[in-house]
Amino acid sequence: MFRQRMTVGELAWLKGETRIRPLHVATLLIFEVPDDPPPQYMRDMVQSLRASTDIADPFNRRILNPSLLPFMPFWVKDFDLDMEYHIRHQALPAPGGERELGGLIARLQSNPLDFYRPLWEFHIIEGLEDNRFAIYFKMHHAIVDGVSGVRMLERTMDRTPDNPDTPPIWVEGKKSGNSGPQNHELQDSKKPSKSAARFSTITHAGKGLANVMAAILDEDDPYTLPFQAPMSIFNHRVHSQRRFATHLIEFERIRRLAKLSNCTVNDVVLALCSGAIRRFLSDLCSLPGRSLTAGIPVSLRAADDQGSGVAVSFIVADLGTNIADPLRRLKNITDSTKRAKQAISGMDKSAIELLNNALLSPMLLQAALGLEGRTKPGFNLIISNVPGPKDVLYFRGARLAAMYPVSQVSHGQALNITCYSYAGNMAFGFSACRDTLPRMQRLAVYTGEVLEELERAVDKEAAS
Repeated sequence: MFRQRMTVGELAWLKGETRIRPLHVATLLIFEVPDDPPPQYMRDMVQSLRASTDIADPFNRRILNPSLLPFMPFWVKDFDLDMEYHIRHQALPAPGGERELGGLIARLQSNPLDFYRPLWEFHIIEGLEDNRFAIYFKMHHAIVDGVSGVRMLERTMDRTPDNPDTPPIWVEGKKSGNSGPQNHELQDSKKPSKSAARFSTITHAGKGLANVMAAILDEDDPYTLPFQAPMSIFNHRVHSQRRFATHLIEFERIRRLAKLSNCTVNDVVLALCSGAIRRFLSDLCSLPGRSLTAGIPVSLRAADDQGSGVAVSFIVADLGTNIADPLRRLKNITDSTKRAKQAISGMDKSAIELLNNALLSPMLLQAALGLEGRTKPGFNLIISNVPGPKDVLYFRGARLAAMYPVSQVSHGQALNITCYSYAGNMAFGFSACRDTLPRMQRLAVYTGEVLEELERAVDKEAAS
């Protein structure tokens, strides 16, 4: 029998899962049905997808024995998948609007994956208004992160609507596998020895820790560290059910603000989320007097790395939620993120991972002791911005109109905001614990209102 030992990270993600806290990530894809589709277009698509049984890694990978997971941390290959289980056909009462679709996605996201099967599901959802359908694809975080997931989806789609037989993602992945930069490294005769590389990693991580200590001693340093966050309603224990909301913004509006404000696109995204959170918590009379902080995932994946797996680290940013003025809030965020990036500049992947493991070790200890959501949070929420495809994509003749991230939440992190850029738009996905955050759609609406407020403020400053 083929066996592959799990990495420490994969095992940690799997062992962190509970019924209340499933640790999968997902993407919601909205498609336009092509003109003059054949009869039973959706039914035929589902049957064709279920017939695609040449399954590639990691889609044929399952846990050897979930009940003995800590003692037998191995993957095995499953060559006899139940395709009717993995590929589900759903329908909304027509015409299904955003509210109905959001409710269905929230329920699907609340359900854990079956550890006795390969850790993915593919849901085709028909009945959306305006002659559209959706695909909800989820996979466990132990075998995919946001960047690799988007790249996998992008590789399985076409740039034209002319291909009626686009191979599904579980087949297409076989073409790329986990090759990429690893092969180039093996061929590099100038690659340093393991001992030299280890020494360089420790040296750079040590410099990073020294940088942290200097920031602690300097009250004016904008470097934001873990555990500087105040308690908020986001930072308690979560329950099993989820809420999900979406918002779509034209990407050029965000890029224009970034250019006029001399900051990054990600800084503007953080400012929009910060302003929306400030309004949302004010409505609930729950806005802390101190600023909230956000954990920002940083991809450690090379641009040409087409593999799956997880390659993510974190920086922490001050969101300025205690600042009413939108321009001052954006400046505060920009200063914080610049300082965080400066702290890891010049480091390689291994050094960044070592430094972050040291900084986030108290959070790992919280998780190990079951103290998440019961003690001070490392940061208040996660906000992530994942670059997506720039070109319009198609799947079996259907145009991809929008793609939304559906992220996992955890004890002490009841809200997760993730963004995908795609074909000239920025799609915001708001995932939350249902019992913690009522009226989640308001948070999405506030994001658009904060964008308009920030545009007015930036234009006024540019004109003066």
